[in-house]
Amino acid sequence: MENTSQLVNVFVEGLARLTSYALTDKEKEAVVHGFHKFHERLERMSSTSSLRQLAIESQNQSGKVPRCQHEGTCMQNAIRGLLRTFLVGFGVKWGLEAVPHLISLRLFTCPSLLLRGFSRDTTSFASFLAVLVSSYKAILCTMRHIRGEKGSDYTNSLVAGMLAGLISAKLDRSTSRRNAISLYLFSRALQYGTVWVFERWASRQQTEDDKLRSRWMKRAHSVDVVSATRRKLEREAVEEAGVEPRVNWDAEWNADTKMDTEPEWNPQTTISWSTTVEPSLETKREARRSHFVRSAIHWARSYAPAALMTFSVTVITYVLVFHVESMPTGYAHLLFKSSGFDALYPGKVALVFKAVAQKMAESTTGKFTIPDGMPTKQFVSQIPFGDTLAKSFDDHIHHNTLTCGLFHPSTTSCALGMANSFSRGFPFAMKMYVPLNIAVQVMFKRGIILKDPMSVLLKIIKSSTRSSAFFALMSMAILQAPCIFRNMLGRDTVFGYIAGGIFGGLAVLTEVRSRHIELGMYCFLRALQMAWNVGIKKGMWSNVRHGEVMMLSASMAVLMSIFQNDPTTFTLTY
Repeated sequence: MENTSQLVNVFVEGLARLTSYALTDKEKEAVVHGFHKFHERLERMSSTSSLRQLAIESQNQSGKVPRCQHEGTCMQNAIRGLLRTFLVGFGVKWGLEAVPHLISLRLFTCPSLLLRGFSRDTTSFASFLAVLVSSYKAILCTMRHIRGEKGSDYTNSLVAGMLAGLISAKLDRSTSRRNAISLYLFSRALQYGTVWVFERWASRQQTEDDKLRSRWMKRAHSVDVVSATRRKLEREAVEEAGVEPRVNWDAEWNADTKMDTEPEWNPQTTISWSTTVEPSLETKREARRSHFVRSAIHWARSYAPAALMTFSVTVITYVLVFHVESMPTGYAHLLFKSSGFDALYPGKVALVFKAVAQKMAESTTGKFTIPDGMPTKQFVSQIPFGDTLAKSFDDHIHHNTLTCGLFHPSTTSCALGMANSFSRGFPFAMKMYVPLNIAVQVMFKRGIILKDPMSVLLKIIKSSTRSSAFFALMSMAILQAPCIFRNMLGRDTVFGYIAGGIFGGLAVLTEVRSRHIELGMYCFLRALQMAWNVGIKKGMWSNVRHGEVMMLSASMAVLMSIFQNDPTTFTLTY
């Protein structure tokens, strides 16, 4: 019995020692405080002193390492990052698999579905995240120890992020997920890297502008003082001559010498109280440049996300119309359903764009006029994939052009086709955004729901309606806006479809400005992926072996370097 008690004590002590490496000093103090209370109860029942020894050992753990901003030792920091990230990653992956079963109510009829989340794939994903985070922490601390105080933390975090990406990349067994993560981090590295460079440039421009303003203010002040002195001498000369002054010198003097306010910064107008200073040509040039830079900074901060969204949607539209096979299947299916095309051509939507792309490639004029009196169905049956597509047309409907017939087969009116597209896309978007907004409110604003449920309900309705209108407008513009240019020019052109993408991207202006950057980055990520696929298809480049590993490594290097040294950069886009 005594040997068993000793074995239990040794096991508890070992377990406590391992656990201490995953806790900060504050957390260990809380644990030890709990041990003290628990031990007081044990002393009334037993004379065992193992827990007292455990508390003493926990209190003697080493403190912070110089230059490291984390709590506890570097080893504790790395192990804590490994364990916590693994648990979080495992929980998130398991939750993503369990939630769909919960929403569809299948979980109540088959509870064993919960066990499917405890799979090898889930463990692989969690291990990838855990090693990525913990290896970064460990390498960063090592770099700080080796390079000492003289080493720049920019370099430390850059190297740590790069090596962490290389070490952890292959731990995720899913190639498609690994590629998606690499592409996502690459797009974020571009985003935050651009913001970091832009903000540093804007700060430097602001400093130069302040220096120019300071020089101009000093000149304005000196000229005004000289003017006041000149007027004082003129007044004394007039008084000595005994001549009646033609002006109120006291009022002029008071106006000249009063310095309660600062002259307004505008070198093109009067800047002093009594004297108009004509700026030099160089000053005018500097002022114009300063005004242009300030305007450029303001416009970039305000409208760069919308411009990114417009560019991305334009690329997506081009790929959709002319290279639909290069689109990711899931994203293409989302566009088809949101625009209502999936209902018009069940399971055959891709054939519509393949037919349009082939006809555009074969034609030199871009005119696809349907002869008068010929039903659209009969004409469509003569084009590539026409036998399959013609089944979606009425026997007697007649369109003026082939492409109008393909994009709105149920009506000959382009305006009515746009209205039908919006009316089909809006309910679909509402089904997507309402649950999303409800989930956000429940997860992050539960307290407000209990206090003021009506305001939360109105906010959900307003936000969902606005987002759904944006999504429906974007889908409508991508597919139906080319009709406008087709009717204006009398033929189909690549520019018409690109213009449709531009209009679709500008639909983001109907959304809340704070969401522009996230929507733009999401579409940019997709556009980047599609452009890469099109380049491979055209033979412009080819897939690089282990390219996703290099991309992940480079992206982690940039992101961690910025995050470690200028974390405010991440808050500038939210």
